[in-house]
Amino acid sequence: MRRPLLLIVLLVLVAVGLPAAAYDTAPAARAGKSGCQASGGIEVCFSSPPTRPGDPTVLARPSALFDAAGPGDSIRVAMFRWDIEPPTKALIAAQRRGAEVYLVGDDDLRLNSRGRRLIEKLEAQDPARKNVTICRGACLPWRAPGPFPDSQNVQHLKFYVTDIGGVQSFITSSANLEDRQYRQYNSLLKIDDPALYRFGTEYFARLFDQSLTVGGRTWDDRRKTFDSGTVSATVYPTRRDLLLATLRDVSCRPGARDVNAMFAVIQRADVRAELARLSSRGCRVRVITTRDTVENWMEARLPQGRLPRSAVRTTLTHDKMLTVHARFRGRPTFLTVTGTSNTTCGGLLYNDEVMVRILDNRWLHDQYAAHFDDAWRHSHQSRSPVMPVMKPCRR
Repeated sequence: MRRPLLLIVLLVLVAVGLPAAAYDTAPAARAGKSGCQASGGIEVCFSSPPTRPGDPTVLARPSALFDAAGPGDSIRVAMFRWDIEPPTKALIAAQRRGAEVYLVGDDDLRLNSRGRRLIEKLEAQDPARKNVTICRGACLPWRAPGPFPDSQNVQHLKFYVTDIGGVQSFITSSANLEDRQYRQYNSLLKIDDPALYRFGTEYFARLFDQSLTVGGRTWDDRRKTFDSGTVSATVYPTRRDLLLATLRDVSCRPGARDVNAMFAVIQRADVRAELARLSSRGCRVRVITTRDTVENWMEARLPQGRLPRSAVRTTLTHDKMLTVHARFRGRPTFLTVTGTSNTTCGGLLYNDEVMVRILDNRWLHDQYAAHFDDAWRHSHQSRSPVMPVMKPCRR
């Protein structure tokens, strides 16, 4: 009787007009990690293009957020690339309804018609104030002597600070608002927290003014870090890297030894060495990148140890995330690190970036771990024999 009953229930749901997304996405959610979930003031969204082709989940979430904004609300967006229509229309409409809207963009936004239209509309609809800053290169000063590495020195953020309906949020994602991101693994993290929101607005103000000094207050690297105990955030360019510091404080024991890292690009020798060290000291380390040659480099033998070939794979991912179930500073925990920065010299020292770490949150860890496992199932071993040479970061 169970199957006929289930069919009747589904027919009733359709008849009463249940939104298509409510039943349409269920098979994809079961097959892969696609969708948004929230708990305790934290929301996460994930895309799974192999199981849901053209997965819109992560790219659609900002549009839904913009759609909710109106008079008295504020939206601050810092975006590297932007060439799709839905968030363009939604942000322009939010400003038209009375929301304060500010945009910091990389010069890349001027290279396509939707980016140019967005810039023009945001300024034209609210002529009483400056609404847009377009940075040529990174908005904030480098933390290295230069010259900058190839394809670096950019405003690389996918970052939102919003105050909508009285909820103050700090949001970071791996996804640019561009068409090709529909075909890549991505994630988005939204944290509702007034203190973190204030930290985000201070960073945004500096990006917007293209200066480390705002209101007579100058930021050095120490001020580029927020820490509430369980939630930490670091903004870049800086020499104080949240990801590297986290890896150095991890140790493994039986029953608490899982380390999963998925970064579109890994080029930093210090991060590679820490992952190899953890693997050699009892951690079960798995790594996903999006380039076969980077996979080869990650598997090279090092004084600290070696990542087994079976522990490193590649797939079409744009994500930047780390999950750890192990000891952190000697204490067992579940932690997650995510944000906008690839593990490159540019992502540390030359680009505008943000990274966030959340400690002691089993629910969030499990969400990101399931996202990683989904990508792992759809990844493969390197198919290229090329071994690249990665230059060390100049500090």
